[in-house]
Amino acid sequence: MGRRQRGKIFNLVIQGLAGCLLVSIFVLNSLPSLGQNFLVPFASPTGTRIFVAGDIEYASVNLDGFALFQIASQDFTASESRELSPVERRARSIERGLNNIINRGFDPTTLQVSTATLNNLTVIVAKDNQNLPQQVILTVTEVDALIDSSSVADLADRWVKIIQTALIQAWQERQPAPRRQQVMTATIIILGLIFLSWVSIWWQKRLRNRFNLLKKQAKSQSDRNLPINSPPRKDRSQEPILASLEDSSNFRQQADIQRQLTLNILWKRLALIGLILLWFAGIAAILYVFPETRLEGRGIIRIPLQIFIIWLLLTSVSNMVNLYVNSRLREWVEEGAVFSENLERRILRAPTLLEVWREIITFIAIFLGILIFLAWMGLSFAFLLTGAGLVGALLTFAFQDLLKDWMNGFLIVFEDQYTVGDIIQFQEFIGLVENMSLRATQLRADDGRLITIAHNQIIIAHNLSKDWARVDFTIEVAYQTEPDVAIALMAAIAENMAADSQWQEDIINPVEVAGVSRVSHTGMEIMLRIVVKRLRQWDIEREYRRRLKIAFEEKGIHIGIPQQSVLVAKDREEFKGQF
Repeated sequence: MGRRQRGKIFNLVIQGLAGCLLVSIFVLNSLPSLGQNFLVPFASPTGTRIFVAGDIEYASVNLDGFALFQIASQDFTASESRELSPVERRARSIERGLNNIINRGFDPTTLQVSTATLNNLTVIVAKDNQNLPQQVILTVTEVDALIDSSSVADLADRWVKIIQTALIQAWQERQPAPRRQQVMTATIIILGLIFLSWVSIWWQKRLRNRFNLLKKQAKSQSDRNLPINSPPRKDRSQEPILASLEDSSNFRQQADIQRQLTLNILWKRLALIGLILLWFAGIAAILYVFPETRLEGRGIIRIPLQIFIIWLLLTSVSNMVNLYVNSRLREWVEEGAVFSENLERRILRAPTLLEVWREIITFIAIFLGILIFLAWMGLSFAFLLTGAGLVGALLTFAFQDLLKDWMNGFLIVFEDQYTVGDIIQFQEFIGLVENMSLRATQLRADDGRLITIAHNQIIIAHNLSKDWARVDFTIEVAYQTEPDVAIALMAAIAENMAADSQWQEDIINPVEVAGVSRVSHTGMEIMLRIVVKRLRQWDIEREYRRRLKIAFEEKGIHIGIPQQSVLVAKDREEFKGQF
């Protein structure tokens, strides 16, 4: 598959995801307008799932982790500030009654669950011929029959059969043989957890080794292909086309390594999250095996599973976007070999741009993940937007400097003021830009110090290595030296260096300006400017000084020395009137 085809596929995927997001937002905004009878679910303070239809709320009655049927009551949740809603209190009461029957014990062969009339209300009762006296389980109301679209008698008969079957099944699960089977199943789950954990840890170790290998390859590739730019030329026919193509090929290799690193990080995160989810699922499965803790087993996995689904979805989308950005940056760099005169600069900027885009995408993914999780927990969309606005206002007030860092960092990166690999001067600090994010820039000084500068502190920064550099060389020679001879000698040395195979690729213009810049009592100051490639000015200046010293000695040219006239007189009268 060609690069253009992959780019088209990435475009289609991103457009499809954006379309799905827009459709989802439209659907979410349209839901409340479907009418008052629309079922709106929400979570109670105790975690029970409650549904509301008009002025009626209903919830499920559970036994041993299984939902038996649904009961209903008038919705007073909005008007009464109590911990439990009426329907939830009723469901809890029914569940306690069923558990009391099971814990008290009964004879399954003589158990009778039937309907009865109590105070002109239809109730469901249970009894047996030995240990269990008649006990009222629940009252079947008109509201229950209303949501079931049946009569009270028909609904009561159906619930009688459900309760009879559920109680007998609960009794059977608590007998010695099923208990031994439950213990055996829990033991197998524990052994499976240990084995799968070992496999996951072994896989993570392999991924870490692969990650370290890719990091070494990326570093060696970056060191080998450190771009050195030159100022733009008017005649593009003189540019080294083969060198540009080689730089483009090297960058493609570096981009492929970055893509592999991105996928490796994704797999490492999947392995770690999978291991955590595995233990949550294992503990939930062990709890689910035993009927007494089956409901807790479902509850313990619900929130971690929701978090994992949200994380998996957003991580997959963000990594696809990162790969798309990586692909677009690679195309942008390769276009520089044909349409731009700053190919090397694009190669230098691409890793920094990729890192900044990753930070932006990660921030958006985390923000969306929090909103989706809160919405999943039952909070309304309007409440989330209002809360997000308030939190944003508070964060803006509390983290003003951090926001300034991000804004200045964004402008520094996208205006190409400097990037990783440049040498900059900020106030009294000079160093190589070693690391850069939206918040801060890290400089490595000559003595090895790592200097971290927050972006809100950077007002003026001097880039000493962008595109090209210049050697401003000055030297003071003796006053009696012939200026034309000294200037010609200095220019000849620069020309010879430009012709030397060791230095010719680094020198762009050996003599840009040459002449006498100052005359004083100490001598003549001669200035020479040499245009060189970025980051090469210091090496070239040191070599030029060495060659110039040797040439001056051969030609008998001396360095300027301060000169003074000293007059010695025998008496003071001899110099009267001269000063």
